[in-house]
Amino acid sequence: MKERKVAFEIKLLDNLISRKIIENKKENKTLSHVQASILKYLFENNKTIYQNDLEVFLNVRRSTISGILKTMEKNNLIKRIDSKSDARKKEIVLTDYSIKKSKEMKKKVTLFETLLVKGISYEELEIFFRVIDKLKENVK
Repeated sequence: MKERKVAFEIKLLDNLISRKIIENKKENKTLSHVQASILKYLFENNKTIYQNDLEVFLNVRRSTISGILKTMEKNNLIKRIDSKSDARKKEIVLTDYSIKKSKEMKKKVTLFETLLVKGISYEELEIFFRVIDKLKENVK
């Protein structure tokens, strides 16, 4: 039997997942991966979000996030509103349209996760996550 390499198998799986995501993205041309990440972050965090929160979350520069937010605002995905607590800041909030998009994305992610774990028992998944955690720890 041919010896299998962990790193190669992880990369192969990553390529397959990426291909599937790109395949699904063709249906949803309006959102980039970063925009989808921002929407997910805004949708899941029930707190006031400012631009600098997104800079930290995405680990990007102010100019980069400014451009992304400008595009998202133009596409009716977010609104920037004056902060009630700090006049120098703008809160980043979801629009009704982006809330709808976020719910659609959440459904798609759930369906994709279901596809990924099809035929895998709960016990096998527990082992998988323990092994993944060890692998991540080893490469830190």
